[in-house]
Amino acid sequence: MNVLTAAIPIFYQLLSAYQPSLSKAVYRPFSSTVSIPTQVVEVTPIPTPTVALSTAPPITEAITIPKNIGGISKTVSIALLGDSMIETLNIDMINKSLNTYYPNSTFNITKFGSPAQTIEYGKKRLEAEIIPLKPDIIVIESFAYNNFGNTEDSINRHWLELGAITTIIKTKLPNTKIILAATICPNSTSFGNGSEFRFSSMEKQEKVKTIDLYLQSTINFATSQKFIIADAYSVSCDKSGQGLPELINSQDNIHPSELGKQLFADTLSQTIYKNKIVDNLL
Repeated sequence: MNVLTAAIPIFYQLLSAYQPSLSKAVYRPFSSTVSIPTQVVEVTPIPTPTVALSTAPPITEAITIPKNIGGISKTVSIALLGDSMIETLNIDMINKSLNTYYPNSTFNITKFGSPAQTIEYGKKRLEAEIIPLKPDIIVIESFAYNNFGNTEDSINRHWLELGAITTIIKTKLPNTKIILAATICPNSTSFGNGSEFRFSSMEKQEKVKTIDLYLQSTINFATSQKFIIADAYSVSCDKSGQGLPELINSQDNIHPSELGKQLFADTLSQTIYKNKIVDNLL
């Protein structure tokens, strides 16, 4: 099975604007032994999704939430794969959001969130734990908060892992629907405050800019490879590109707050509804 067919986007422009001090970088360096394809994908700009949150800051215009949608009565299994950004989500919150769109359906949601683990570990969990369950929908979050570093080879490595994971699912579970997801936007002013980490101002900026690169890379991958994307990232940044404080847990300033979890839940639910994923399940 050849999983090295996913094209690599242009990252030079993103990386050229950000040159962190390698001596202070926390992420381990990576020397790629993989032959990177030379094909370049022109990425179409992603339209910003709209999510209705009654108590949210003015992130975007609210949509009209459908009421009393009938005709669909199914039991749908969903597997959520990611790092601690998935592990900290509230399943009941996601269920409630999905039931807004599908009041007659039942959703069995299982989280496969692995704190402090990269997408490579996520791939192992996919094969060992998720594939045997044969879920109807698999959501792959970016793993951007636990990345390989900020070099071009590192981001390409992440891109290829996304290609490997999606290829495994398409090959072994051809009837399972795939959704890629980008979690909330980080904030370089407060990142990690209150957590076990003690980042300097420079380290905060380096980490947040690296996370941003991986979140955008995940969106670019989904667009270029024609996968559905649940993009909570784009709607959770302010005009300067910083994560909205209301959406970030004030205890550690890394994971989503309750409002941030609600944003992710509503973004995922809206994405499933807009793309008629439940309707088209076999």
